[in-house]
Amino acid sequence: MREHALRQRSGQATLSFILLVSGVILEVAIAGSFVAYFFSASGYGERVSSRALAAARAGFADAEIQIGRNKEYGGGVTTRYTFAVGSDTVEVTVSRMTDAGANAYVFTVSAVGTSFTRTRELTAAIVVDRTTGVARVQSLREKSVD
Repeated sequence: MREHALRQRSGQATLSFILLVSGVILEVAIAGSFVAYFFSASGYGERVSSRALAAARAGFADAEIQIGRNKEYGGGVTTRYTFAVGSDTVEVTVSRMTDAGANAYVFTVSAVGTSFTRTRELTAAIVVDRTTGVARVQSLREKSVD
């Protein structure tokens, strides 16, 4: 009878030990899953941000083409338009001022590219000679909006 009671206690201790070790292994596995998820998510965020910047560059390039084709583009009125770049979008704003002293138009271009939750913006000043129509980018800045 005494041997039977001793075996029963030994079995109870083994069960407790197995449950303790299993719990530790489970916690390590869950922590590893969270770390892997956050590393993956950070890489995804960088990819999405790059896509937003690419969309903004496409919008800026489109505005350059519009201005290059027509030095009188916009007629002195702020022009806004939006278009899709794949699954991303870009909103382009073009405004024109006249620099009488330099006989030139100064265009301000803002291209805001959006991809999922990330937004990037390119802002530029383009100077166009009113006589020859030669255009040159005077300044170009990029910033993250989100």
